[in-house]
Amino acid sequence: MRKVLTFFARFIAAIFAILFVITAVLALLLFNVERQLFNPNLYKKAITEQQLYDHLPGIIGELLTTSMSYNPCAQNPLLCEDISAELRACYTQTLGEERYTALASGQDQPTEVEKEAIQPCLDKYGAPMENGNEDQGGPPAFMRNLTAADWEAIIKTLAPPELLQALTENVLDQVFAYLNGETATAKISLLKLKERITGQAGQDALQQLMAAQPPCTVEQLVQMAAGALGGEGGMLFCNPPEEILAIMLPELQSQLGSLAKQIPDEAVIIKPYTGPLGATPGGGPLSADPFTTLRYVRLGLRWSPLLPFALLLMVTLFGVRSLKGWLRWWGIPIFFVGAIALLPGIAMLPALNWAWNNFVVTRIPPFLSADVANIGHKLAIYIIHGLSEQIILQTAILLAVGLAMWVGSCFIKTRAAESTPVTPPPPTA
Repeated sequence: MRKVLTFFARFIAAIFAILFVITAVLALLLFNVERQLFNPNLYKKAITEQQLYDHLPGIIGELLTTSMSYNPCAQNPLLCEDISAELRACYTQTLGEERYTALASGQDQPTEVEKEAIQPCLDKYGAPMENGNEDQGGPPAFMRNLTAADWEAIIKTLAPPELLQALTENVLDQVFAYLNGETATAKISLLKLKERITGQAGQDALQQLMAAQPPCTVEQLVQMAAGALGGEGGMLFCNPPEEILAIMLPELQSQLGSLAKQIPDEAVIIKPYTGPLGATPGGGPLSADPFTTLRYVRLGLRWSPLLPFALLLMVTLFGVRSLKGWLRWWGIPIFFVGAIALLPGIAMLPALNWAWNNFVVTRIPPFLSADVANIGHKLAIYIIHGLSEQIILQTAILLAVGLAMWVGSCFIKTRAAESTPVTPPPPTA
């Protein structure tokens, strides 16, 4: 009877040991994901080490320039939004409803055969009107006159790298404070930026903006002079002669200051959640708003190691009867947890590169340059590399501890056998 009970106890302990290995591997990965990816300091360090603040004005300038001039209709007529019902019906009949939806949403690009197939539709119903001009709500003409280098110079003047770093780190702190439930909203202060706009930096940026415009016409100079004399000239953007610009600059700077006053002192990044809650108040954490749900999920991930620890205690209760048994019942499962969790820790970076090349690169908008995409890739590598390092370090410790306990149990067995006194044979008559 005792042997039967011992067998069942060890069988139950083995089940708990297997469950411990499974849950410990998951808890190790999820715990590190929560601890690393929700840490604003990781992103601050990644941005700083990639020297993104020095490159950010150039990146923003390039994005502004390419986004203003980019016309998706020229690349793919199926992406045009303002098309006639007849043209849309022709597209649908030619390509099929499912294929047209995929192409019109930008999920895929049309093949050469498909382009030839829809050409009769374009010939019959007319090509869609190109978007992006000023008459259709596009950017003002003075903004389209700026090159990427002009934007970069203006942004550097108004927001130097130290200000960009302060604003970015403030955004990260506010966002993660909101996600952690420390604040009800996320805001960023714009006071320092407003101070620079109304100060010497704003005057320098205004001169750079005016210098990038075409020369002023006589009518524009007259209108600017009227504004300087207190008339209703308004703010014009053209490149006047230097002597006239020196006269007009105080009035232009005054108008710029008036525009700066319209900028709020704080910008709300995330507003308080005002959407519908659960069907019944207090119906559980998952019935609350999505951010509250996220906080509960993160709390569960943070305390997830308690489950495998409880299972390990159950292994001890049912399986451990001696020091040697404790070393084996703990050492072997811990060793396998480290061995199994080590694989995803090593595979994270190759998996990131594979996913980037197969899923991200193919979906990068055409107006984004290779440099911008490369910076994003480097940031992702840095973040995943930090996560991978933590997992590999922890799994290495588990491997070492588990192996030491496993091997140590063998030594205890050998020493016990050697220390057993040899009983001398009884004397013969």
